[in-house]
Amino acid sequence: MRKEILLFIGLCLFVPFGISAQSKAEKKFERAVAMMAKTEYDKAEKLLLDIISDHDDFQPAYLALGEMYYAEKSFEKAKGMLLEVERIDDKYDFNAYMKLSDIYSREEKYDSAIVYLEKYLSLVPDSERYAERREEALHLISCFRFRIEALDNPVEFNPKNMGPNINSENNEYLPTMTADRSELLITRQILFNDGRQPEEDFYMSVRTEDEWDKARKVFDVLNSENNEGAGCISPDGRFIYFTRCYAQDGLGSCDIYVSERLGDKWGEPRNLGKNVNSPYWDAQPSIASDGRTLFFVSNREGGYGQSDIYYSYLQDNGEWTKAKNCGKVINTKGKELSPFIHPSNGRLYFASDYHCGMGGMDIFYSVLDNGRFVSVENMGYPINTSADETSLVVSPLGDYAIYASEREGGYGGLDLYAFELYDKARPVAVTYMKGNVRDRETGRAVKARLQVRDLSTGRIATESVSDSVNGHYLICLPIGKQYALAAQSPSYMFHSENFSLEGHNPEQAFEKDLELVPIVVGNSVVLKNIFYATDSYELLESSFVELNTLVRLLEDNPTLSIVVEGHTDNQGSEQYNMTLSEKRAGAVVDYLKEKGIESARLQAKGYGFSRPLETNDTEEGRAKNRRTEIKITGK
Repeated sequence: MRKEILLFIGLCLFVPFGISAQSKAEKKFERAVAMMAKTEYDKAEKLLLDIISDHDDFQPAYLALGEMYYAEKSFEKAKGMLLEVERIDDKYDFNAYMKLSDIYSREEKYDSAIVYLEKYLSLVPDSERYAERREEALHLISCFRFRIEALDNPVEFNPKNMGPNINSENNEYLPTMTADRSELLITRQILFNDGRQPEEDFYMSVRTEDEWDKARKVFDVLNSENNEGAGCISPDGRFIYFTRCYAQDGLGSCDIYVSERLGDKWGEPRNLGKNVNSPYWDAQPSIASDGRTLFFVSNREGGYGQSDIYYSYLQDNGEWTKAKNCGKVINTKGKELSPFIHPSNGRLYFASDYHCGMGGMDIFYSVLDNGRFVSVENMGYPINTSADETSLVVSPLGDYAIYASEREGGYGGLDLYAFELYDKARPVAVTYMKGNVRDRETGRAVKARLQVRDLSTGRIATESVSDSVNGHYLICLPIGKQYALAAQSPSYMFHSENFSLEGHNPEQAFEKDLELVPIVVGNSVVLKNIFYATDSYELLESSFVELNTLVRLLEDNPTLSIVVEGHTDNQGSEQYNMTLSEKRAGAVVDYLKEKGIESARLQAKGYGFSRPLETNDTEEGRAKNRRTEIKITGK
């Protein structure tokens, strides 16, 4: 308050007094200004009220009272005084109109708020000095028009408190869940009555049937004497990225860390390093379903505003790329917080206090198109209100969301609420594929890298790594598409599959156990993502990803020799199919040679339909018999 009053006092030094009849009022006003400078506001108020009781057209006194009431947040009294300033001379002080606009916006009288902003713009000089103020006024007009539209067109919203198993008398916020919707991780702020600072810790709830069980404090390795919170669990439940403040190995006030779960145990947290963290505040991570793209918030230098959303990418060597700003479509001169990237990887939800909203922090979403954010949409009223709304997550199916809000009837402070999302705000639904990766011969768990590509585009849809203790994996995939899967691990032949999620029920897991074949002479595998033109040995472009994986296998194992075997179904003559199978195997060998693999390590053989895997009496059987295999002939 004192800062605002001192600014007003500085302006008062330039107020002209030239009417002799008001000399007594002028002297009183000067005394009142002196009292305000000494923070004797009660005395100043009394003197100013005396002035206007005797001189009801003495504008400086009305303006001084308006400024003082506004600074102490007595907005109704401030409005009355500032309206008197307008009554006496509507061109006297354009700053009064900015304050009147703010007061009317607090009353949700947005039409009046716009009127006073337009008056402000008509009076404020159109010069470089006032350019930023004019820009701010125009921005506010846009936002008030948005609020009028939003209030007239509310979205469907029926939030339900998640109950005492999740919420407590403390604050709960920043929820995150696994892709199979079986685990919910929340941050709980513990308040103390003995003067200690509040403490943030992690709590986990497990879903049983259709209910969440009692959230329990977990992960002793994560909940240390430091302040931990603002975490996210990866869609497969294998990693937790979280914020830790004032740690000995920290680079700034708060840094982002990661812990990996192996079996049932969580590993020691690791700082993500200087490519992600900075000497400033870095927090609120959200990991994409590919397990590699991390979004987070930072107030580091070089951003657009007070806090911006950044992203970094995990490389094959385990290092994170240097964090990049998400750009001006997302970030503003205000604060952007609590990013959440949906498992479909096509929509980013976040909070902002500057994008046009209902006031305070609002929740927004932005659509990703070919890796670029193309628009920002407000989630609408009454999801957003004049209070702060933050930390929203959306279920993998996209049908409902969870967010933190302080509402009447809650358990205390911020509680977590779930609500059904209206259609426009829903992302593409994703399902999850899960299974175990094991050694085909021993049955032991194998740590393997899994990569899934969209067959229609050839682009990587997601990546994951199976658990080295139990071999388990879980990956998120949008429904309605066809995919190619490749699993790789040192000392094993790579494993490939192709499958379709067209018509798949997203509420049910797509289960696929994988058996990896050790690199041993005599072992063979089927290349399930090698495709040829119909009745031809011409390789289709969609085969190149798998062929390049085979190239890397041969490069990584320079003494390995293989034979490529072609097989067909029984449609057509024996000679036709024998020739076709030989040429198809030869086409694969030719591709490998073009990529630099020595001819001496490669053979091609065709078997026609002489070695079927299944009956040729059904289309399903014939499809399995049409295949390309590789067999190890030397190691």
